[in-house]
Amino acid sequence: MALPPGIKIGPGISIGGGIDIGWTPPDPILVLNLDAASYSAVPVNGSVIAGTGGFTITTLNPGGSMSWDPADGGIFRKTSDTDTDFLEFGPDFSATTSSYTVMMVYRSQPGALGRLLNAGTASPDWLLGLWGSGGGVQDVFFNNTFVGPTESADATWQFIWATYNGSTISPISKSYIADSAGPTLNGTETNNGGFDGLRLFGRYSTGTTSTEVPTADVGLVKVWDGVLKPADIQAQWTTYKTRFGY
Repeated sequence: MALPPGIKIGPGISIGGGIDIGWTPPDPILVLNLDAASYSAVPVNGSVIAGTGGFTITTLNPGGSMSWDPADGGIFRKTSDTDTDFLEFGPDFSATTSSYTVMMVYRSQPGALGRLLNAGTASPDWLLGLWGSGGGVQDVFFNNTFVGPTESADATWQFIWATYNGSTISPISKSYIADSAGPTLNGTETNNGGFDGLRLFGRYSTGTTSTEVPTADVGLVKVWDGVLKPADIQAQWTTYKTRFGY
């Protein structure tokens, strides 16, 4: 009697080891770690970031408004709204399928109000940390829309995490914030958006100038190629909270 047509298992076909049911995506990989604690001065223009990732950093500081300070283990400081002085670095996560987490530790300084961490290009429009709206606000995450509420900038150290899952599964974007109280979910959104490189201390205007330039301190900027779990975000805060006085 002939066998009915179907799947034939025989020489050359092996089942096992290649199919996972209930597959879990791998943990995100840290792809950039710009930490001021790794420096003793403002990074040299064209140098490779002294941390994970191997990205080259553009340092433009003809006006001398950026400096390095040993406070809190090392920080980058912007003391005036000189529009020619900024740092530019990092990966391209502008594709809508590119998931990411960006972490920053920062604080406002009295003086100029503006945008702190931005996309390294005019488009897409992407923003994290400080914004000069009203009297200046913090806890900002914008990627085609604002993700979560903001509060008045208060010149204290703030932690912020921006996540985007690179899919259509809602919520697509999340924002977490922390100070002395530890991380909390600050907001979610169904909109997507990313960035093509990052610019610190101003919004992209040209390759050599910025607009909406703030005065602020930054301790570190970190980027992962996926979405950190809440437990991982908590672990990051635990790692750095003492350094920044919490």
